[in-house]
Amino acid sequence: MLDAKKPKQANLRRAVSSAYYGLFHCLVDECCRSLVGTQHAQSPYRHILGRAFEHATMKEACTSFAGSQLKAAVAKGLPASFAIPSEVKAVARAFADAQEMRHLADYDRSERFVRSDVLALVEQIEAAIEDFADLSASNEKKFFLICLLTWKVLAKR
Repeated sequence: MLDAKKPKQANLRRAVSSAYYGLFHCLVDECCRSLVGTQHAQSPYRHILGRAFEHATMKEACTSFAGSQLKAAVAKGLPASFAIPSEVKAVARAFADAQEMRHLADYDRSERFVRSDVLALVEQIEAAIEDFADLSASNEKKFFLICLLTWKVLAKR
Protein backbone atom coordinates (compact mmCIF):
# COMPACT_ATOMS: atom_id res chain seq x y z
CA MET A 1 0.00 0.00 0.00
CA LEU A 2 1.16 3.50 -0.72
CA ASP A 3 0.67 4.86 2.80
CA ALA A 4 1.54 1.94 5.04
CA LYS A 5 1.17 3.64 8.43
CA LYS A 6 -2.34 5.11 8.13
CA PRO A 7 -3.72 4.35 4.70
CA LYS A 8 -6.34 6.54 3.12
CA GLN A 9 -9.71 4.96 2.39
CA ALA A 10 -9.14 5.45 -1.32
CA ASN A 11 -5.96 3.38 -1.18
CA LEU A 12 -7.59 0.65 0.91
CA ARG A 13 -10.49 0.50 -1.55
CA ARG A 14 -8.10 0.30 -4.48
CA ALA A 15 -6.16 -2.49 -2.76
CA VAL A 16 -9.36 -4.51 -2.28
CA SER A 17 -10.36 -3.99 -5.90
CA SER A 18 -6.91 -4.84 -7.23
CA ALA A 19 -6.68 -8.00 -5.13
CA TYR A 20 -10.07 -9.17 -6.39
CA TYR A 21 -9.23 -8.49 -10.02
CA GLY A 22 -5.89 -10.24 -9.62
CA LEU A 23 -7.72 -13.38 -8.51
CA PHE A 24 -10.40 -12.98 -11.18
CA HIS A 25 -7.82 -12.78 -13.98
CA CYS A 26 -5.80 -15.63 -12.49
CA LEU A 27 -8.81 -17.97 -12.56
CA VAL A 28 -9.87 -16.86 -16.03
CA ASP A 29 -6.34 -17.42 -17.32
CA GLU A 30 -6.11 -20.86 -15.68
CA CYS A 31 -9.39 -21.93 -17.26
CA CYS A 32 -8.49 -20.61 -20.69
CA ARG A 33 -5.09 -22.30 -20.57
CA SER A 34 -6.76 -25.54 -19.56
CA LEU A 35 -9.28 -25.36 -22.41
CA VAL A 36 -7.28 -23.80 -25.24
CA GLY A 37 -3.67 -24.58 -24.39
CA THR A 38 -0.59 -22.72 -23.26
CA GLN A 39 1.30 -22.17 -26.50
CA HIS A 40 2.04 -18.63 -27.64
CA ALA A 41 0.13 -19.17 -30.89
CA GLN A 42 -2.97 -20.03 -28.81
CA SER A 43 -2.98 -16.74 -26.89
CA PRO A 44 -5.47 -14.94 -29.20
CA TYR A 45 -7.95 -17.76 -28.56
CA ARG A 46 -7.38 -17.54 -24.80
CA HIS A 47 -7.95 -13.78 -24.88
CA ILE A 48 -11.21 -14.10 -26.77
CA LEU A 49 -12.48 -16.91 -24.52
CA GLY A 50 -11.49 -14.88 -21.46
CA ARG A 51 -14.05 -12.23 -22.40
CA ALA A 52 -16.89 -14.75 -21.85
CA PHE A 53 -16.45 -14.98 -18.08
CA GLU A 54 -19.04 -13.23 -15.92
CA HIS A 55 -18.32 -12.08 -12.38
CA ALA A 56 -21.75 -13.08 -11.00
CA THR A 57 -21.62 -16.53 -12.59
CA MET A 58 -18.15 -17.12 -11.20
CA LYS A 59 -19.28 -16.07 -7.73
CA GLU A 60 -22.23 -18.46 -7.82
CA ALA A 61 -19.94 -21.32 -8.81
CA CYS A 62 -17.36 -20.37 -6.20
CA THR A 63 -19.95 -20.08 -3.44
CA SER A 64 -21.14 -23.59 -4.24
CA PHE A 65 -17.63 -25.08 -4.44
CA ALA A 66 -16.50 -23.28 -1.29
CA GLY A 67 -19.47 -24.68 0.61
CA SER A 68 -18.75 -28.22 -0.61
CA GLN A 69 -22.37 -28.49 -1.73
CA LEU A 70 -22.76 -28.44 -5.48
CA LYS A 71 -26.26 -27.90 -6.82
CA ALA A 72 -27.91 -31.21 -7.63
CA ALA A 73 -28.16 -30.26 -11.31
CA VAL A 74 -24.41 -29.72 -11.43
CA ALA A 75 -23.42 -32.75 -9.35
CA LYS A 76 -25.73 -35.15 -11.21
CA GLY A 77 -23.64 -37.78 -12.95
CA LEU A 78 -20.40 -37.06 -11.10
CA PRO A 79 -18.60 -40.11 -9.71
CA ALA A 80 -19.69 -41.12 -6.20
CA SER A 81 -16.08 -40.56 -5.13
CA PHE A 82 -16.12 -36.91 -6.31
CA ALA A 83 -14.62 -34.67 -3.65
CA ILE A 84 -13.72 -31.01 -3.89
CA PRO A 85 -10.02 -30.55 -3.12
CA SER A 86 -9.23 -28.20 -0.23
CA GLU A 87 -7.23 -25.97 -2.61
CA VAL A 88 -10.32 -25.54 -4.80
CA LYS A 89 -12.46 -24.76 -1.75
CA ALA A 90 -9.93 -22.18 -0.58
CA VAL A 91 -9.64 -20.38 -3.92
CA ALA A 92 -13.41 -20.47 -4.33
CA ARG A 93 -13.94 -19.00 -0.82
CA ALA A 94 -11.30 -16.34 -1.49
CA PHE A 95 -13.05 -15.37 -4.73
CA ALA A 96 -16.50 -15.10 -3.12
CA ASP A 97 -15.12 -13.11 -0.15
CA ALA A 98 -13.08 -10.82 -2.37
CA GLN A 99 -15.99 -10.10 -4.69
CA GLU A 100 -18.19 -9.11 -1.75
CA MET A 101 -15.48 -6.81 -0.40
CA ARG A 102 -14.84 -5.37 -3.86
CA HIS A 103 -18.51 -4.48 -4.22
CA LEU A 104 -18.36 -2.64 -0.91
CA ALA A 105 -15.11 -0.95 -1.86
CA ASP A 106 -16.34 0.15 -5.27
CA TYR A 107 -19.97 0.98 -4.59
CA ASP A 108 -20.61 1.67 -0.89
CA ARG A 109 -19.05 4.97 0.08
CA SER A 110 -20.31 4.60 3.66
CA GLU A 111 -18.23 1.45 4.18
CA ARG A 112 -14.99 2.06 6.08
CA PHE A 113 -12.02 -0.24 5.55
CA VAL A 114 -9.39 -1.20 8.07
CA ARG A 115 -5.82 -1.84 7.02
CA SER A 116 -5.63 -5.20 8.83
CA ASP A 117 -8.79 -6.48 7.11
CA VAL A 118 -7.50 -5.50 3.69
CA LEU A 119 -4.13 -7.11 4.37
CA ALA A 120 -5.89 -10.28 5.55
CA LEU A 121 -7.89 -10.39 2.29
CA VAL A 122 -4.74 -9.92 0.21
CA GLU A 123 -2.97 -12.68 2.16
CA GLN A 124 -5.99 -15.00 1.78
CA ILE A 125 -5.97 -14.44 -1.98
CA GLU A 126 -2.21 -14.88 -2.33
CA ALA A 127 -2.24 -18.13 -0.34
CA ALA A 128 -5.24 -19.47 -2.27
CA ILE A 129 -3.64 -18.67 -5.64
CA GLU A 130 -0.36 -20.29 -4.61
CA ASP A 131 -2.02 -23.46 -3.30
CA PHE A 132 -4.33 -23.67 -6.32
CA ALA A 133 -1.38 -23.31 -8.70
CA ASP A 134 0.41 -26.15 -6.90
CA LEU A 135 -2.63 -28.44 -7.24
CA SER A 136 -2.14 -30.97 -10.01
CA ALA A 137 -4.35 -30.80 -13.09
CA SER A 138 -6.92 -33.24 -11.72
CA ASN A 139 -10.40 -33.81 -13.08
CA GLU A 140 -11.77 -31.98 -10.03
CA LYS A 141 -9.63 -28.91 -10.69
CA LYS A 142 -10.53 -28.86 -14.38
CA PHE A 143 -14.22 -29.31 -13.55
CA PHE A 144 -14.09 -26.35 -11.15
CA LEU A 145 -12.44 -24.18 -13.78
CA ILE A 146 -14.95 -25.01 -16.49
CA CYS A 147 -17.80 -24.46 -14.02
CA LEU A 148 -16.59 -20.87 -13.65
CA LEU A 149 -17.58 -20.38 -17.27
CA THR A 150 -20.60 -22.66 -17.57
CA TRP A 151 -22.23 -22.52 -14.13
CA LYS A 152 -25.28 -20.54 -15.21
CA VAL A 153 -26.22 -23.19 -17.76
CA LEU A 154 -25.23 -26.24 -15.70
CA ALA A 155 -27.09 -25.12 -12.59
CA LYS A 156 -30.37 -24.89 -14.53
CA ARG A 157 -30.27 -28.40 -16.01
